[in-house]
Amino acid sequence: MAVLFRVDDVLGETFLSFIDLEVYWHMLSNWFMEHWVLLAIFSALSFIASIAGTTMLLMSLPSDYFRTRKRIRRIKNPVYRICLSSLKNLFGGLLVIVGILLSLPGIPGQGILTILTGLIISDFPGKRRLERRLVRVPVVLSAANQIRSRFKRPPLVLDE
Repeated sequence: MAVLFRVDDVLGETFLSFIDLEVYWHMLSNWFMEHWVLLAIFSALSFIASIAGTTMLLMSLPSDYFRTRKRIRRIKNPVYRICLSSLKNLFGGLLVIVGILLSLPGIPGQGILTILTGLIISDFPGKRRLERRLVRVPVVLSAANQIRSRFKRPPLVLDE
């Protein structure tokens, strides 16, 4: 079954060649078999990092973070604000990607909470609406509030 394709550039000529999915899956599974130690280390480290990072972020959030309110800019210098915003967005995007990977079956970790952490850190249009929509999922809200209660923090409060 030829579904995937790649573009090859040979001597200035562009060719579109199809890749057989069975061959591709066989190559990928061989790579996994050869590098299982690296995958195990990555899984363990990402599991520990996602739990520690998510816990630290959830503990530092004020309980009314998900309520509608106007945000106050604390950094007045535009150069510092742009540099900090760029770093935050880069790190937040990385956390979203890691969270998506952690959400895949067979990879241990808290995927949805890591995605939420990445979204909270980053700045983009529609961010607040997406955060509130994600935290309104009962499983996510109860997990976040359980983590907060372990560290004696008040539960997160949502708008009605």
